Amino acid sequence: MDHYSLDGITDELEKGVMNVFSCDSYRAYLAVMARFHTYSINNSILIWMQRPDATLVAGYNTWLTRFSRNVKKGEKGIRILAPVRKKILDEDMQERSVLSGFRTAVVFDISQTEGKELPSYVNDRLPGIVTNYPMFICSLILVSPAEVRFEKTNANVHGFYRTTDQVIVVSDTLSQIMTVKTLLHEITHAILHSRNHDGSREARMLREIEAESVAYAVSRYYGIDTSAYSFGYIAGWSGSKEIPELRSSLSRIQETTSMLIDMIDMIQSPAKDSRNLVFSM
Repeated sequence: MDHYSLDGITDELEKGVMNVFSCDSYRAYLAVMARFHTYSINNSILIWMQRPDATLVAGYNTWLTRFSRNVKKGEKGIRILAPVRKKILDEDMQERSVLSGFRTAVVFDISQTEGKELPSYVNDRLPGIVTNYPMFICSLILVSPAEVRFEKTNANVHGFYRTTDQVIVVSDTLSQIMTVKTLLHEITHAILHSRNHDGSREARMLREIEAESVAYAVSRYYGIDTSAYSFGYIAGWSGSKEIPELRSSLSRIQETTSMLIDMIDMIQSPAKDSRNLVFSM
């Protein structure tokens, strides 16, 4: 099987994420993704309780000034909690910002707005099919350290790994490519992060960067290109024009990628001359 090289995939991953930061057509995408992925669990619950079908949310002024979209007349906003910060001087007389409390803020889902179309990159699904899909999915289920279930999930949740009973759940409404990528993402969480319960923004960011990077690298190795989703997802979590988090995790990403590929190849050895190709739908 003529696979992509792991070194080449790693370079491609880093360059692709950096292109997200430098390409003008991605800036609106990043503005949305950065907001969407940095919500606390409390705000995620508040959004879900008030509008469970919400996909992309932003404040009134953000929709207007960044995306040239107006909130429709009569739409009811989604109330969340916004942090209030104040500047203080630390013991070294350096100014820094600290959390001083919270205030109520209002955001609106994209379905509550109208106006200029968002860039095509603002898309939470990957279309496409994978040849030998049933066999490939079976291979991923076999290498997974956790039980895998395909079932209905809440709106906008493609999949999740539940540490309490070590179960991976993947939405049963995804395309073949998105199913493969999502399952690989959650398998990586089960391998690397089953004992990491640090709920800080920084720890969660590293977990998501590692999981999506492995999902991209393994998919790419088998000829499945998830860059249209993965590069932006990683950049949205990184949240800056540098990606030191990605670089610092590369050894873990590479080791996990290699391990998964070795295990998948071992299972698929009778069909090694049959490469998985992807076709757009």
